[in-house]
Order: sequence, then structure tokens, then C-alpha cells
Amino acid sequence: MKKFLILGSTAVCLFILSGCSFLYQDASESSQSDAVIDVSQTEEPWQTAEFEAVNQYGDTVSIESLEGEWWISKTIFTRCPTVCMTMTPNMVELQSALEEKGVDIRMVSFTVDPDFDTPERLEEYGESYGADFNNWDFLTGYEFEDIQQFALESFKSQIQQVPEESDIMHPTRFFLVNPDGVVHRMYSGEKSFDLEATVEDITEITGS
Repeated sequence: MKKFLILGSTAVCLFILSGCSFLYQDASESSQSDAVIDVSQTEEPWQTAEFEAVNQYGDTVSIESLEGEWWISKTIFTRCPTVCMTMTPNMVELQSALEEKGVDIRMVSFTVDPDFDTPERLEEYGESYGADFNNWDFLTGYEFEDIQQFALESFKSQIQQVPEESDIMHPTRFFLVNPDGVVHRMYSGEKSFDLEATVEDITEITGS
């Protein structure tokens, strides 16, 4: 079901939209775990695009704010009826486990429903899951088309509205970004989430 395709030295993710989630297919013989996928060896680095947003406190956060830091990105929306209810608790677990390991990293959640998700709603949402806001920004303050383009350029992922279902299809992966703004890893954020493997990988990569 969720697999990974490698063609030569180029890592290619074939995303298939399915409800409020993404699936991807695998035609490789790779032994990589579905939970941890290395995208650092692609022919073209996954460079994150420019963005400017506001967080749950109304403070401006941009790509420049994250320069020089490791960060983990994911997409959410507070009205999400399905995968976000699994992904966000998983991210909270990951945040706590990395803190215990002494890993210096930031967490960044981009809403895919910016018209509805105000800073206040995002603050309430984060609090309801027990997120630690000291190093976790929940971002809004942009147009829907902006986050669509950002996800496509940065994470090779699509975001689409499904009006008849009041749903928004978005990636279910967590993305690890290095201090130069290049994506290094994709981690399963939903059903195949492996906390131990994810923490071990991040700790090793960041040199913590």
C-alpha cells in the first residue's frame, strides 16, 4: 500500500489522493522501512520554497525564521475528520521523545484550511492535543493557493479540496528539513508511524 519508488539515484514519490490522506506506490526492491524514507539522495534536492505566515500567537514566521535550524513539517486543518486526529497525537509523541533525547529541533504545522483556521483556532487546537508551543508553530495567514504551491514545490505533494465531502486532501507524511532548507526524510505520520525508528533516525541525522 504505502511504498517507495526509486529510479536509479532519483527518488520518486507517486502520490495518490485518497480522502484526507496520501498513498504512494513502490516498484523498488528497497528494504527501507515505510516509516522512514530517505529523500536526500535525489538528483535534484527538495529545496523548501519561500513562505511567510503567522503562528498561533499571531507572530510572523517565514523560511528565514527557520534558517540554520532542523525542523519537521506537517500539514493539518482543525476541522479534519480523519487522519489529522492520528497525525497530531503522533507529532506530540515525537516532540516529547525528541525533547527527552535533547534534540534541538522545531516543529511546524501548516494549516491547509487558512480561511477557517485563525491563530486563535490553531492555538486551541494545539492545546487540545498537548502540543508544546515552545518549539512548535501552527501556521496560517496565507491563501489556500499559497499552501498548495508550497507543498508541491517543497514536498512534492498535492493538496486538494473536496467540496462535496467538506474535506481537504493533504499529505500524511512528516518531513525533516535541514538547516539549509533541504528536505532529508519523509516519515509516516499516520498508520505506519514508528516512534522509535523516527526518533532514532532524527537523532542520528541531527547529530544530537
